[in-house]
Amino acid sequence: MSGVDWMPLLSTGAGALIALSGSFLVDLRRERDTRARDRDLDRWRTCVDFALALDSAHTALRSVPAGDRQAASVAMTEAGAYQARERLLMSGTPDLVVAGEVVFHRLVAMRKLIGAGSDLRSPAGHESYHEFAEALWTFRMAVRQHFGHRVIQPGTLERRDWSERHECAYCTAATN
Repeated sequence: MSGVDWMPLLSTGAGALIALSGSFLVDLRRERDTRARDRDLDRWRTCVDFALALDSAHTALRSVPAGDRQAASVAMTEAGAYQARERLLMSGTPDLVVAGEVVFHRLVAMRKLIGAGSDLRSPAGHESYHEFAEALWTFRMAVRQHFGHRVIQPGTLERRDWSERHECAYCTAATN
C-alpha cells in the first residue's frame, strides 16, 4: 500500500476522534449543569424548610406556658427546627448559614425566655419577637439574593422595616 491510501483512513479516524471528544465534552458539561441544578434545588428546599420550621416553632412557642422549659424544647423539636438547621449548616453557602444562624438564635432566645418564666407578651418577650421577625426577614432576603432574585425592601410591602414594630398593637399602644 502506498502512503496515499492511508490518508482517507487517517482523516476518518481523526474525524471520529474529534466527534467523540466533542460528544464527551458535551456530556461532561450537561452532567455538571445537572449537578449544579440539583444542588441549587436542594439548597432552595433546605432554605424553605428551615424558614417553615422556624415559623412553626415560633407558633408553637407562643402557646407554651411561661416557665415550662420542657414544653418549650419540645415545641422546637417537634417543629423540626433543629433538623432544618443542621441541613442548612451542611448545605448552605456561608451567607445563608450566617443569616440562618442569626434567626435560629433569635428563636432560641425566645425559647430561653419562656423557659426562664417570661411570657412572650412581656416587654422582654415582645422585644424578642421583633428581633426574631427582623432576622427571619433578613434570612428570606439572603435566600432571594442567593438565588438571583431582587431583594425586596420593606417599603415594597408597605412596611417601615422588617421588625413588624410599626404594625404591632403592643408597640403602637405603648407610643400613644
